[in-house]
Amino acid sequence: MRSKAILALRLSSVKVRKSLESVLAPDNEGAPRGLRLSTTGKGSAMEFRAESDSPASVLSTILALLRDIALFQEVWLLSQGEGGRVQRG
Repeated sequence: MRSKAILALRLSSVKVRKSLESVLAPDNEGAPRGLRLSTTGKGSAMEFRAESDSPASVLSTILALLRDIALFQEVWLLSQGEGGRVQRG
């Protein structure tokens, strides 16, 4: 059974998207055998696609991405000083 998950993000700016891409890129090289992971970005939007024969592999990959994104968000906000805040949509 082939499984696929898509994680779509709308970031606050192109600058934030490019920073997130640069932070995540090294971790997303050399994926395990059978797992395909791709990232696309345009403007402030970003999309991750994970595909594998194993649903567990797809799910764990997306969960790991979400953890990395949450950590990036915290570090980004801390680096912005007092003006940094989470934008809820």
